[in-house]
Amino acid sequence: MRWWTARKGNVFINYRREDSAAWAGRIHDRLVRSLPTRRIFIDVDNIPEGEPFAELLDQKVAQCDVFLAVIGPDWLDVHDQSGNRRIDNSADFVRIEIASALKRKNILVIPVVVGGAKMPSANELPDDIRELAGRNALEIHSNRFHQDADRLLKRVRSALPFYVRRRRAIRYALTSLTLFSGAAAFYTAVFTSKLDTAFGLERFIRPSAIEWETLTYQDKTNPAYLRDFIDRQTATPEGREAAYWLSFITERAWSKIEDTADTNKIADFLATFRNSDQAKLASSRQEQLHANAEGRSGQTDLSPLARFRDCAECPEMIVIPPGQFTMGSLDSEKFQLQDDDESPRQPITIAKRFAVGRFEVTLGEFKVFVNQTGRSMGDECIGIFDPVQRPGSWGEIPQRNFINAGFVQGDDHPAVCVSWDDATAYARWLSKRTGAEYRLPTEAEWEYAARAGSQESYSFGDDESLLCQFGNGADRSLNAAWDANRWCADGKPFGSAAVGSYKPNLFGLRDSHGNVHEWVADCYHNSYADMPDETKKAGAAWVSPSCIARVIRGGCWAYPAVGLRSASREPWEQFKRSYCVGFRIARTLEER
Repeated sequence: MRWWTARKGNVFINYRREDSAAWAGRIHDRLVRSLPTRRIFIDVDNIPEGEPFAELLDQKVAQCDVFLAVIGPDWLDVHDQSGNRRIDNSADFVRIEIASALKRKNILVIPVVVGGAKMPSANELPDDIRELAGRNALEIHSNRFHQDADRLLKRVRSALPFYVRRRRAIRYALTSLTLFSGAAAFYTAVFTSKLDTAFGLERFIRPSAIEWETLTYQDKTNPAYLRDFIDRQTATPEGREAAYWLSFITERAWSKIEDTADTNKIADFLATFRNSDQAKLASSRQEQLHANAEGRSGQTDLSPLARFRDCAECPEMIVIPPGQFTMGSLDSEKFQLQDDDESPRQPITIAKRFAVGRFEVTLGEFKVFVNQTGRSMGDECIGIFDPVQRPGSWGEIPQRNFINAGFVQGDDHPAVCVSWDDATAYARWLSKRTGAEYRLPTEAEWEYAARAGSQESYSFGDDESLLCQFGNGADRSLNAAWDANRWCADGKPFGSAAVGSYKPNLFGLRDSHGNVHEWVADCYHNSYADMPDETKKAGAAWVSPSCIARVIRGGCWAYPAVGLRSASREPWEQFKRSYCVGFRIARTLEER
């Protein structure tokens, strides 16, 4: 076929989230290594009927040359709330997209069978997609994923136009051509985004294209990273592509909760997508629900995982139920000698419910305390003298304090340059103001709340490629000289992020992995071997025999993944202030 064919050169990946989301993500990541990223559209199912994305997805199907229908073991057997097979519903998006592709004779439809699934027979399929059973399927197995994925790539490329299939050859030809004419003008046009695409050469010229090329599917579904990328690359084609991805995941997240009566879910949406168009709808919905709830009860809801504030300027709290967990880390988690202070692992009982801050105490909340009490916060704060170098040159930097920490921060960022003494003074002030007992969480309480039922390295498991969706640490967004997590990017090159920028754990806590270290009540001990019974049986603070140093937990934005684990801990003198250290408040609850 001639290279100037009218084909678009696009690939559409169709899958059912409950069945094969992970497989679809891996296939997407493999294809973008060899094909232009913008040529590949990965579908997400479960978009309600009537949403504008239905029309958008149909348009995407019409614009593709290759349609991949990813079929896993449960593809046929996913049921809706009525107990009916989703595939039998004429409004099912997976079915609609497949039918849309099958009716267009210029689209190559490839069933991709994964996870040991069997290709459905024609009798098992609705009439409008029965033809799918007759298409030549390609199987991908976990034990030979790369070989099978390469076969799929070869088959996909064969159906794409010449300028996509042979973009490397074209790139080399254009490179040679630029040696003789217009090289400088061509380079400038690509670099300044006056020329959006250049047969792949933009990936070597335009910084935004170079960065976009490195992103994984996890990066492209991380709202915090996308917002940062858009702010930096607004005028570039990749910035516009990132805006499309952010719009897509925002609309999808809102579609799941727009009819909910759960104010916590709406609050979580507002924390993650605070500046979106849908945030206005969410705020209106939240106000309506609060108005409906007024007058029903004059008492604060203190049921498990309920959220409350004792005053307008008070931190928002979450009620943590009692329970048991194992404190400390497995030997397999330890990467350096100092991690030995996370053992031996100890069974802990949190005997009573308590409340803990949903977020780290913010700069805005801490300002109220400083302004009302006149507390002196000093003019020196420990930080890194040269941020370009690897961390190591730490020390007290003059003219730095909780207002001027050394990086951009707003009132919604965590308060930093705060000592243990400052944090406990804040708790005493808050207690006096509200009449409730506010304090720092004990170390056992902190780890229990941070784990939220998980015994893995992180609250979400062990997969470090997901870490950037749950916290702000040293990763690809930070300077390359740092010992960073190369699996992902969180969108914060240097400094703290606004609280709530990342996903919560199952208890609803935000930023328990990274952003800033958090003070706890305990004295530091270099082993759990002599942990007292009151800590094991009730989660009490371990403050004997002496406090040479206190404990900070959670890791900070300057730490690699190992320092952001749920079990990670460090000693820190209680009078010191650092732009990596803040705190989260706790509150004792009366027993019912």
